[in-house]
Formats: sequence, structure tokens, C-alpha cells
Amino acid sequence: MKEEANIIMHTLGWYYQERIRRHNKKYVYAKRRQGPKMIERYICPLSRLEGLTEQQLRAKLAPTT
Repeated sequence: MKEEANIIMHTLGWYYQERIRRHNKKYVYAKRRQGPKMIERYICPLSRLEGLTEQQLRAKLAPTT
């Protein structure tokens, strides 16, 4: 699922990133450049990435207003 998530993110202009956070657990984030800044969006814990559907991932990466 990592590869699928990476492909979906790239098609939407985001980069896949794993970060180690609380209690040495891995979490999935999406990154993209917006002007001079890099913005990040939290996706889910790495352990729950398998249960995430493509529609849910696209919804998390959709522009917020």
C-alpha cells in the first residue's frame, strides 16, 4: 500500500513522507511546496495505511477552504 499511496500522492502534487513520532511509532504525512513554504498534512499511522481507501486518501489531500 505504501507504493500505491505514493503514486496517488504524486498524481495530486504531494510527496509521501513517514515520520517517527510518539513512542517510536511511524506516521504517514503528505508534503508539498506552497510558495516559499512546505506544508504537511497528516494522513494516518503507518499501521493503518492498509485500511485507507483511495477515496479517503484523496479526501485528506483535497484543498481546504
